[in-house]
Amino acid sequence: MERTKTIFSLFDGKSLRFQFLIVIATLLLIPVLVMLYDIFFANRSDEAMLREREEKLKAVIEDVVIPDIQKNIEQYMNQDNLRYDTLLPSNKSAYLHEAFNEATRPLVLSNPGVRFGLFIPETGQFYVQGFLHQYRTLDPSEQEAREERIKEETKSGLIAVAASGQPLARLISSLDDEAYEYLMPVYIGNDLSAVAWADERLHPIFAQSRLFLSITRYFTLFAVLIGAAGALFVIHNLSSSVSVIKQGLRTMERDIHSKIPTLDGEPGEIVNAINRMAVSLEEKEKLEEELRRSERLAALGRLVTGVAHELRNPIGIIKTTVQLMEKDLEKTAVGNEYFKVIEEQIERQNRVIQELLDFGRPSKHVVQNANINSLLEKVLVFTSPMLRQHNIKLEQQLDHDIPLIEVDAERIKQVFVNIILNAVQAMPEGGKLTIWTGHDSGWVNIGFEDTGTGIPPAELASIFDPFYTTREYGTGLGLSISHQIIKTHDGHINVDSTLGTGTRFIVKLPLS
Repeated sequence: MERTKTIFSLFDGKSLRFQFLIVIATLLLIPVLVMLYDIFFANRSDEAMLREREEKLKAVIEDVVIPDIQKNIEQYMNQDNLRYDTLLPSNKSAYLHEAFNEATRPLVLSNPGVRFGLFIPETGQFYVQGFLHQYRTLDPSEQEAREERIKEETKSGLIAVAASGQPLARLISSLDDEAYEYLMPVYIGNDLSAVAWADERLHPIFAQSRLFLSITRYFTLFAVLIGAAGALFVIHNLSSSVSVIKQGLRTMERDIHSKIPTLDGEPGEIVNAINRMAVSLEEKEKLEEELRRSERLAALGRLVTGVAHELRNPIGIIKTTVQLMEKDLEKTAVGNEYFKVIEEQIERQNRVIQELLDFGRPSKHVVQNANINSLLEKVLVFTSPMLRQHNIKLEQQLDHDIPLIEVDAERIKQVFVNIILNAVQAMPEGGKLTIWTGHDSGWVNIGFEDTGTGIPPAELASIFDPFYTTREYGTGLGLSISHQIIKTHDGHINVDSTLGTGTRFIVKLPLS
């Protein structure tokens, strides 16, 4: 257990790529060791065995067969009072054949499994003594077929020795077995007269072992190549996935709303976990922002309520005084215009104060079952003329199966009016306002989509803040009050906008 911990501790603090390379290198070490064993041990043992065969066959051919052929030829020439270099090619072949038979006949009996041969380049004649595979007497046709097969097996070696005049040792295939062959030129006088050779059948286990080693060698090489290619492929994919995740995390640092692109496999699971965590952080951020907004609104509401009360009393006194002055001077034409200006400004200030009071001290809910479509229709009765006046086309997409919900109808209508007024102000040159309703699991949804100028991204997060307005005479309380009303109904009001395209408000109210 301690040793296992020690091994795994080597990977502590190392990159994933490094760990993967170490594992792949360890797996590839096995076929590499097999190849090294084949090079340094298996091949050397084969070479030693073949060298022993070569020494044996060389001794038989060089020290026995060729000297006996040369000796026999010399005896034949002396007996017949002839000179070898004056003989016709056919006669030379006859003498060489006889000399070869006399030299190899006793060797065939004492060396079973060894085959001797003689090739005469001048006439192309071919003679064989002994067998590698069988020891029965062959009929003439079988003998002829055998000699043709042996000639094909040794043809390339015979031509090489006859051309170069140098000995040659090599492995050949004979039927289903392998044999080791040693070929040597035969000189009579100064002329190369023939090529003599001897070959010996190798043990079948040797051939099988060589075949197995060849297959193992190629399989090992193939495994190394496939393993290396697979390792590079996997490491490339892993590195690409890690790069995508790292880039996605850098983007998330700047914008928590961005997400990492989906990936396959285990990196994909990591990406999904990171994206889920980002969504959780985003929701947490929204909740914290809502909490901060609520705290600011509560503190601001208390301040606004006090200020509104302090303003309402003196304005009420001013209004009463002006009314009395107007009554006293109603028979004169002096001051009527001034009184009207003062009264208009007093009414305007009263409306502002009322908005401040509504914001700072919301009235209690008068909850009742209501149909959202009906509330919208009542709002549109007195807002449609204003839409037509500003050349705004109204389109309604209402869900007629929408269920009833418990709301403060008057407060919800106030929200709808505020959103419609904002849409009108966003389309001074006319446009299109689409109002739709719908419902899903647990929520009733009301959408307001205009084709106005849109809201800059930097200002989008501030539109529900108190006193934030882009209008010259606006109080900046309409959307703040709307947001507060929807929150008191446990609902949500969301907005998204694109500059030059338009703005969309979605109000979500709970069914329960």
